[in-house]
Amino acid sequence: MHQFASRWKLLFVLGAILVSGFVVVNFANYLVSSNSIRSALINNELPLTSNNIYSEIQASLLRPIYISSLMANDTFLKDWVIEGETDLNKITRYLTEIQKKYQVASTFLVSAKTHRYYHTKGVLKSVSPQVPKDSWFFSMESHEGNYRVDVDANEANRNHLTIFVNHKLHDFEGNFIGVTGLGLDVVNVATMIDRYTENYQRSIYFVDRKGFIKSHTDESMIDTVNILKLPGISTVADKLLTGDSGFLIYDRVQDTVLLSYRYIPELDWFLLVEQTEDVALAPLRNALFFNLIISAAITLLVLLISGFTIHHFQSHLESMAKTDKLTGLFNRQYFDVLFAHVINNVGRHTSRLSLALFDVDNLKTVNDQEGHLGGDRLLQSVSLLAREHIRKNDVIARWGGDEFVILFQDCDAKTAAQLMDRIRLRIFSTANQEEAPVQKSISVGIAEFEPEDTCETLLARADTQLYEAKRKGRNRIEG
Repeated sequence: MHQFASRWKLLFVLGAILVSGFVVVNFANYLVSSNSIRSALINNELPLTSNNIYSEIQASLLRPIYISSLMANDTFLKDWVIEGETDLNKITRYLTEIQKKYQVASTFLVSAKTHRYYHTKGVLKSVSPQVPKDSWFFSMESHEGNYRVDVDANEANRNHLTIFVNHKLHDFEGNFIGVTGLGLDVVNVATMIDRYTENYQRSIYFVDRKGFIKSHTDESMIDTVNILKLPGISTVADKLLTGDSGFLIYDRVQDTVLLSYRYIPELDWFLLVEQTEDVALAPLRNALFFNLIISAAITLLVLLISGFTIHHFQSHLESMAKTDKLTGLFNRQYFDVLFAHVINNVGRHTSRLSLALFDVDNLKTVNDQEGHLGGDRLLQSVSLLAREHIRKNDVIARWGGDEFVILFQDCDAKTAAQLMDRIRLRIFSTANQEEAPVQKSISVGIAEFEPEDTCETLLARADTQLYEAKRKGRNRIEG
């Protein structure tokens, strides 16, 4: 034991020296590299992430803008408005087909003549210049471009926040006759944020000009949290909301946050990309840890090999402690442990349990005539045949000398007797294939477990039955 302790101590000392050397070298490198990474984040990486996201937002809006343009140039739509908007079913079918074909959240048409707001289920309402929520429509005619992207609540879909692509509708002479277009669920933007957050491992969200969070991975913050009042970022929020794009730094919960922001005119929102210094330096720390792991790997390998060797010898000792050396069966001590475990299960599951105690008949005579090696061979043969013919969940052990015990689970005394009889016959036919002056057989006593039984009382009853089998001439079963 002392030798093992000395080996472990030496291995740990050598491992500590190796790891300490790597720590000194790599920690110095970590300090230098961390400053370089911080500079790269500020000047390159975060602004580049912001630009990439902005480019993808623009790209993701190209298709909806194209679809709205197709709708605005559709002769059916123009003719339907010009001809007086008479057949409601035609326009609802048209808007429904567009919605299904392009899989958008909603499609609509607002007439400049009747002010009716048409959608897939009919007329939603009539827009009015006196209603602030309808001001978007009355500002469209004077809008410089042919389309405009707005973010608003969708009244046709339980006021869900929606990105609308509004496109002017002109007649064949170029006169303004309405607005058509489609709506994109803002959930799509949230999904896009989730993807960017996962790809870039940075916090990405949008705020409007008033500072309210409009899209975030934490949905509880949307429209309820204002960065002007949010601890940490509130110290730079004024500068952010009055700017166009830039880079800011603020402190939050014992960490420094690097923030890149830019204005998205298509949504009239600000895009914020944040990364804590702790996360930014994580790759560098990982490299440091990787080098430290390499330094410890050889030591760990030696420890594992040593541990495996110790485990092997320990398992061998445990096997010797619970196994009978001659027969390979469980010994008496380990049978007591297994019996206690089985009894606990019997108490929980109310299953039946029987115990068979048997010994080898005339073993002393065999020892006298064939020698102790002959007697040992007989015991080995009996144990092997018995083990081969018991069920998977039954337990067999050598009780001592020429006695063996089998614990039959989920088994009454009658069934146990039938099982033991097959074993008895098999042993008798195998052991007596050649003529010998001594008949080789087993005698068996069986007892069924009762609620008040202990291992001792159950064995005592089985022993009584075994004695009875001996008294009646051996090579038989009693119980």
